[in-house]
Amino acid sequence: MLGVEDPASYEAGESGAYPGFTAVPLHLNPRVAGASCMTLNCKRSSTMPASSTSIFGKWVWVFSFSIAFAWVESSVVIYLREIYFEGSFYFPIHTTWHDGRAVLDTLMRVEFGREIATIIMLISIGCAAGKKPIQKFCFFMVAFGIWDIFYYIWLRVLVGWPENLMTWDLLFFVPLPWVGPVITPLLIALAMVVAGSQILYYENKGITFQWRWYDWTVEFACGLAMIVAFCWDWRNILRLPGDTTRNGMPNAFAWWIYLPAYVAAVAYYVYRLKRVLARHAGKAQAKLAENADIFRL
Repeated sequence: MLGVEDPASYEAGESGAYPGFTAVPLHLNPRVAGASCMTLNCKRSSTMPASSTSIFGKWVWVFSFSIAFAWVESSVVIYLREIYFEGSFYFPIHTTWHDGRAVLDTLMRVEFGREIATIIMLISIGCAAGKKPIQKFCFFMVAFGIWDIFYYIWLRVLVGWPENLMTWDLLFFVPLPWVGPVITPLLIALAMVVAGSQILYYENKGITFQWRWYDWTVEFACGLAMIVAFCWDWRNILRLPGDTTRNGMPNAFAWWIYLPAYVAAVAYYVYRLKRVLARHAGKAQAKLAENADIFRL
């Protein structure tokens, strides 16, 4: 194809068959290096990037860690419910007020620290598994999502709770109580697992995701809005003194905040994903056209 009768002599610089022409080794010519590999059927170097096995293997380990960690989380919650609420998973939660301030015992302060430590552990496993910052964040999303999903699965297996996806749950207690139907954190967890896994898959295939500051701003703003929806009824959940109507039973969930934020976050991610894939496809087509021009020379 390249008009080379003897590739060995060509690469060695023997230009006797081509008077006045000095041969250039194929591996030193960046425009034909890729074409020469296809033409001469050469093998890939062992120094090329690792195959998808590496990313998949890390993903499996993160998946396994998250499932096991979810069992630990569900076990701890069962113990806490037994200590504080006589094993109950239902509202209202016990809150003691004195002189306008919530009275927290030592174990509750320990629980605050445990919740923060849980998030740090999930972030740490993401940082350990990923190489680039985007990979670290994606592994964190996968870990958090799997952990949250299996947390409810294990509780269902161990104590038969929650009864259904609309059962109310206390999600976090830092800095305010996060409350919502079980389906709401599960939807977020599912989106995190899918998005994180997709980006890792495409990153491993050489498709780079360069998220700008405005991309992060949009996604984090949507996440913050969903947190506001979870904490919207905090005064009632804690039975803040000063209003006798606050009985600690959850009021209607703030779907009007949650749903637009969730849909916007998912829609923006899909939009950016399509843009990245379209740009990569365009570059691939341009490269094929360039290689075709080289073969015709």
